[in-house]
Amino acid sequence: MFLGIQSRAQTENYLIPFGNRLAINPSLAGFDNNNSYHTGNQYYFVNSEQTYNLFYASWDSYSDKLKGGVNLSFNQGLISARNISTSSFGFAYSGFPIKTKNGKILLSAGMNIVAATKQFTVAFLDKVITDENDYSSLPGKAFLRYSIIKPQVGFLWTNNSLQLGLTAAMPYRVNIATDAIDPQESPTPASFTLYIAKKMDKRIRDLYSRPILLSPELVIFYHEEAFFSRLRLVSEQTDKTWGFFIQNDFTNNIHTIGGTIGYRHNFVRLNLNAGMGIPGISDNTAVMCELSLNIVVPPFNYSKNNPWAPGKN
Repeated sequence: MFLGIQSRAQTENYLIPFGNRLAINPSLAGFDNNNSYHTGNQYYFVNSEQTYNLFYASWDSYSDKLKGGVNLSFNQGLISARNISTSSFGFAYSGFPIKTKNGKILLSAGMNIVAATKQFTVAFLDKVITDENDYSSLPGKAFLRYSIIKPQVGFLWTNNSLQLGLTAAMPYRVNIATDAIDPQESPTPASFTLYIAKKMDKRIRDLYSRPILLSPELVIFYHEEAFFSRLRLVSEQTDKTWGFFIQNDFTNNIHTIGGTIGYRHNFVRLNLNAGMGIPGISDNTAVMCELSLNIVVPPFNYSKNNPWAPGKN
């Protein structure tokens, strides 16, 4: 619990969720007029001094009044190397559709507010065990450390077979505590996320078909403090999900290979993603694991007189 003698200057938890594409590109909020809820927990063990954990919960829906998608999110992370816990609240709006020759463009804007505190267990033990004149563990005695205001904008081009998006965020950090044992620089440079996915349309003449779907996905995240890429291929069957992924953590020189297994019932999906750093080419045999729950409810268009007809716009 008192880790972090050798620490990096990382100020945020830059994990990439498997089960929440809205964290990758907010323009997907309310996509296809769906109502969805995504939650999960991702654990990333780099070594005994560097461990990250991320819990996330996100809800999004399409609003006829706002003529676009809305998204509300909550994240809570752990940066063990600095004994820091982060809590983030965010919202985003996706709309302003621009029609192209064979698809459309969606633009989005949002805001995340991050509060960083001393890790709860470490803070409690410091209060109980250490005296007032003793040195406390990292990052210092004060509980509330700093806050980050992170506006972001997103771009998504989509058609029946492909999705291509880019998200940019520009964080602004506000230091609160003045007793940092290992001071960090305040600037937090911009981050960029590239998202490319092959969209498999499983409807033929508005009838659902194709019981097996293969969906490749590429995510590249760049920030001065963290640089990731992930290539993932997922097969969705009637009630099962399976696949594999390769993730490259260029910052820590860890290249992870792993798999996906899951179960689907109606609108509910439960997925497990797990992988391990490849020995020989990775500096550490890291372990990554994420359990996610996804509920996606599409709009219903049903006519008693003509039940097979598509809904009217």
